Amino acid sequence: MSHRHVHADPRGLMSRVISTLNPESKRRDWLSLLLLALLPSVAVAQSLQVTYGDKGVQTLSFNGQTLADVGTNPSDNFHIWHMKATDMAGNTSTDSQSGWGESNNGTSWDASSSTETYYFNWGSIATKFVQNNNQLDMIVTETNNASSGLIFDGAEIYPLVLHFPQDPKNFNGYTQYAITTTGPGVSVADFGSGVVSVVLPDESQPMYTGWKQAGANAYSPLMTSTAPDGLATFLPHNDRPVQPGTSFTYTVSLRFAAANTTPNASDAYTSFAQTYPSQMTWADHRLIGTAYLASSPQGSSDKTQPGGFPTNPRRYFNDASVDVTTSAGLQAFQNRMLAVAQANVVNTRAMNGQGVITWDLEGEQYPQDTSYVCSPDQVATVAPEMESTVLDPQSPYQGQRLDDAYFGIMTGAGLRVGVCLRPQVFTLSGNGQASQNFLTSNDQIIANLEKKAAYANSRWGVTVFYVDSTVDTNGGTLDPAIFQKLITDYPSFLFIPEESTPRYYAYTAPFYSFIFHTDIGTDASVYNYYPNAFGANLVNDASQATLNSYLPALTQQVSKGDILMGLVDYWQDNDPILASIYASAGVSAPPVTTPPVVAPPVSNDPPDTSSDVPPATTTPKHHRRPRS
Repeated sequence: MSHRHVHADPRGLMSRVISTLNPESKRRDWLSLLLLALLPSVAVAQSLQVTYGDKGVQTLSFNGQTLADVGTNPSDNFHIWHMKATDMAGNTSTDSQSGWGESNNGTSWDASSSTETYYFNWGSIATKFVQNNNQLDMIVTETNNASSGLIFDGAEIYPLVLHFPQDPKNFNGYTQYAITTTGPGVSVADFGSGVVSVVLPDESQPMYTGWKQAGANAYSPLMTSTAPDGLATFLPHNDRPVQPGTSFTYTVSLRFAAANTTPNASDAYTSFAQTYPSQMTWADHRLIGTAYLASSPQGSSDKTQPGGFPTNPRRYFNDASVDVTTSAGLQAFQNRMLAVAQANVVNTRAMNGQGVITWDLEGEQYPQDTSYVCSPDQVATVAPEMESTVLDPQSPYQGQRLDDAYFGIMTGAGLRVGVCLRPQVFTLSGNGQASQNFLTSNDQIIANLEKKAAYANSRWGVTVFYVDSTVDTNGGTLDPAIFQKLITDYPSFLFIPEESTPRYYAYTAPFYSFIFHTDIGTDASVYNYYPNAFGANLVNDASQATLNSYLPALTQQVSKGDILMGLVDYWQDNDPILASIYASAGVSAPPVTTPPVVAPPVSNDPPDTSSDVPPATTTPKHHRRPRS
């Protein structure tokens, strides 16, 4: 009988037990009282069964299925692998007892407390096993002796190996990491006949947990306070130092649950949210329009070489006939660009959108991955035609800078405006080549992004920023602390980073790509620690058939707060569908509590477009899609 059934009908269970033991028991009160006293121990009978040997867990089974048996698999026994220590000057210790757990002064097993202790010349590591129903806690205490002369940075502990009946869902035979500086220390292994989560209840320290691949369908719960051995360079490498004369204690839990359920990890989620509280205040979740002014050159393997047209070097409108080298050609280009701004207004209003991100203000003179310049503070140097003075005497914007007029049309119509930023530095060489140069420290990246964002905001009133290529030189996602600093300094801005980790939801609206990956939106697990989390999902000109097939799922995500992004520089076939999604989700503009930040006033008001209708559906020459 399962634990669930025992709790469902305790009176029925008691009468069945009494009847089995003694048919006359109904007349014998003492036996009834005795059985009532025994009943709680029956009712809480656990599905998790653990036995211990002389070095930790000997066997472990759940719901009658054996998952660990050291007798059958001796190499699965408790062991400590990679360790790290530094001397007081910060140099990595080369002593074997500082780098490898199995090089030690001895170990001991205390059966009375279920504790395995390793002894070293610098201190000790004790791991205590405590079972509470279907939860097995492993409490680790790292003690650094006062006289060690070392700072102990952490140890990689493998307490046991679980042999699952099948590879857990979505593991695909790979080690799974949960790193507390980027997301909650919770990793769920769904093995078909049951589910087990490895959980770090206290998220306040830089720790690693997860599942270390240990053979076919076999994984060891990972528990370490230093970067695991062989950790990819693109993942965060952290230590949790223990100073001489101090100790550090942490707990890792294995929590088991029946199939098709999820073990409770609310303590870990609460701790993570308290350690990294959400700073998001963006209240408007209506659609955001996207506008692409150019298209990058194709087929070039050298991303540093320009690929512009002779008279249209930045490839605006992907049109070789554009000529910005003559006065007449420049005036025609300016009028065309201002018409795009007007279309942005009309189409965004038609979808009740909140604003427009212009992806490539500076054009796209270079191949991907250099193509998106994303440096608005360099527009005058990189794309001087966008800084040109409007020439047409019939234009209400004559005498203004073209880019000022472009954004002024949108902000003057009450829309928010956005641009693209990159954490890299766009650099033009004297020979016409260009590159996106990576910065190496958080402070440098923060200063670079804040410089660009502040320029765009102070000049054009930009408050929405798509942040492209949020990776470091190793391809790893940037430290979320970067965006924590950005949103702290600019709390009224919305940052949409291309790459992200779970902690990003505290500071940003992470980017999704429906168009390329059929992303639906914010993963349900994120709401466990950031209940108001949301992201921004790029739809653009995705296949209409695909879009229609995902309408219920996208509508549900929009109702939860996710933002969809669609083309507005022309009326695209998907735009009415996006508008219908928002209507079905019941999402409207939030109440205005503070005046929006807008660009400085221009000398002439833009023409009134409130009565305009969306232009006819057309496919322009520049069929724009950002990089996948």
